[in-house]
Amino acid sequence: MKELAFTIEPDKNGGYVAKSRLENGTIITQGDTFEELKAMIADAIDGYYFDNPAEKPQSIQLKY
Repeated sequence: MKELAFTIEPDKNGGYVAKSRLENGTIITQGDTFEELKAMIADAIDGYYFDNPAEKPQSIQLKY
């Protein structure tokens, strides 16, 4: 996978929520600030189970 896109939405309680739909699931994470959200996205990708390490995205696209 070359690129993974996340849709960013404001959270009703403040902060941001990021979602990315994959063939075999969805990655969802949140952060109180945009900087924290970016760190949480990186952490979520690292923790997501990819069958093959080559499937791990090489770039991330954020759509607000």
